[in-house]
Amino acid sequence: MRHNLKNLLLALLLVCVVLVVRADNCAICGKEITGRVFLMTDKVTGEKVEVCSDCIQLPTCFICGLPVKDGLQLPDGRWLCARDAKTAVLNIDDVQRIFGDVQDDLDNLFSRFTIFPTNLDVSVIDRVDVNSMFELIGNEFESPNVLGITQPVVTDGVKRYKIALLTGQPENQLEEVCAHELSHAWVGENVSPERHARLARDAEEGFCEMMGYLLVDSKGDEGEKKRVMANAYTRGQVKLFVQAEQEYGMDEVLDWMQYGAESKLEPGHVDEIRDVKLPVNSPGSRAYAVEPFRASAPSAPATIELQGILWGAMPSAIINGRSFFAGDEFPVRVGNAKVTIRCLAIMKNAVKIQNLESGETEELDLHGH
Repeated sequence: MRHNLKNLLLALLLVCVVLVVRADNCAICGKEITGRVFLMTDKVTGEKVEVCSDCIQLPTCFICGLPVKDGLQLPDGRWLCARDAKTAVLNIDDVQRIFGDVQDDLDNLFSRFTIFPTNLDVSVIDRVDVNSMFELIGNEFESPNVLGITQPVVTDGVKRYKIALLTGQPENQLEEVCAHELSHAWVGENVSPERHARLARDAEEGFCEMMGYLLVDSKGDEGEKKRVMANAYTRGQVKLFVQAEQEYGMDEVLDWMQYGAESKLEPGHVDEIRDVKLPVNSPGSRAYAVEPFRASAPSAPATIELQGILWGAMPSAIINGRSFFAGDEFPVRVGNAKVTIRCLAIMKNAVKIQNLESGETEELDLHGH
């Protein structure tokens, strides 16, 4: 017993000696750290690394957050370390290609439930552009976190969405951001102005982040899923939307976004995703009313149908589940196929449309004629 105890003490002493003489090396410059040690987290890998007092003063990488000793400085002043510069998307052609791929991916993923708008103009921005935009609207606090911006623009009665994406993002993150911004455009096309005015901003952001999360989940990207869920930007709404989609399905989530009774989801009450007020025709009235009920999954009509009209300064019509303003043209689902139509005019109880595939025009009223 004494012999074993003596060997154990000698082993512990040897370990202590090794710890004393071992020199820590800086993860950035590789040199021995002789002064203070700074512990930093690599935002890409999640690994904690030790940094020396000289390297801690270097500019940090836009992607991983670690000091940059040998890397790339972008025209807007941001830095990329040598490792992350290899994955960063800097070329506008690459950004637009990735956006188009994401658009196709979302259409394929959610074809059973909805389609995404195509009236889009995609461009890129850098940090200088972001800072300028947010200074103009007096919201400088959020500008460092902006990865993309979606703005609706109406010209001559035609509505389009201008989507600007920040350069210098890694491709997998850019894909999630593309899905997020596309979802803002979906909200603009499918959520009425009245509902949008009642919808909390955090809820809309949470919905858009959920769509990005589901996209990267379909690709098996666990790292990007973790980044989305750790982002405090939506103040917890993204986690509630992901939970709601998992428990109740995408159709319930989309119905709630368009017709939900509440402005946002509450922890412990995700079942309220099913509390909606879908538009119906009031008996004996030409006005549009709402009737509360529990939503069920919608199916695509067998013909082109006018399902509702939201009257106001800019009236909109719901045709086969898609919202139209006068002048809009989009594909809609008809049975198992898609037909592209243009909304020519919106009246209080009817719309005039053109089938762009056949060239024929017709008038639809709220009774399906």
